[in-house]
Amino acid sequence: MQNDGKNDNLRSTGHLSAGFIEEMNHKLLAAKEKLEADLNGLKVHEELGADLDSNVQEVEDDEVSQDLIARMKQDLEKINNALAKISAGTYGTDSEGEAISEERLRVMPWADKAL
Repeated sequence: MQNDGKNDNLRSTGHLSAGFIEEMNHKLLAAKEKLEADLNGLKVHEELGADLDSNVQEVEDDEVSQDLIARMKQDLEKINNALAKISAGTYGTDSEGEAISEERLRVMPWADKAL
């Protein structure tokens, strides 16, 4: 389900107010937009040149880029899950039904585990 920021279903989920959820919705959408733009800007190098030293550096850089891309894709998936939970009215709860604190969600709006 796509969330375009015009969610009329924003409502309190018990421990979180509708205003807080709306604020987190905007933060999640902004983070999603930034991550998608950053991901589009990262490309894994596919060709190696003739210089061995340059090739070694390129391979190392590619490994770092691949790790970064994987982490960003994981974060993007968590953001999409959080946006889906907002739409479903279950934002702020983890998979076991435990409440995720407002403080934790302020730091990481896509947090998926209660501490």
